[in-house]
Formats: sequence, C-alpha cells, structure tokens
Amino acid sequence: MPLPSVLAVHAHPDDEALFCGGVLARHGATGARTAVVTATWAEGTHRAAELARALDALGAGTPQLLGYAGARVPESAPGRPVPGRTAGRSRGGPGRPHP
Repeated sequence: MPLPSVLAVHAHPDDEALFCGGVLARHGATGARTAVVTATWAEGTHRAAELARALDALGAGTPQLLGYAGARVPESAPGRPVPGRTAGRSRGGPGRPHP
C-alpha cells in the first residue's frame, strides 16, 4: 500500500530538511506525491536554488516559493515589502532601539 501524499509548508528554506526531511524522503522513495511550500524567498535567489537541490536529494519534487521577504533578510524577495516595516518607522518600535 503506498504512503499518503505529503504537503510540507514552512517559513524558510532549510526548515523542510530540519523538520521533516526523513518523512519527505521516505514518502518520495515509495512514489507518494510530495510537495514543499516555503513562505519566504523568491525564485531566482540563491536560497531558492539551494532549496531545489535539497528537495531533489530528498526526492521531494520542485519547491513552491511564495516569495515573501524575511523580516531580517530583505534580499530574500527583491522588490517586495518587508513584513513589519512601514515607511519612516524603525523596526525597533516604540521604546525599543532599531537593531
């Protein structure tokens, strides 16, 4: 009996390998459908290429990147707004210095 399909949804590249790499590899090896969605980083970035290589090694298919910018890594999604940041306001917030 084949294993059920797996959809892994993570915030960042590398999370899939750290948190469920074994499950993805096991399911992929049996021919089960596997899919990985990563919220941050965009196509064409170096982390997108790293994620694609990791998923290939796990037998987990092609990654789907939602392309949101990481709060501390604006280059993760060129041209996209960084969460938690508004024009003219530091990320530190009231009473907290900007890091």
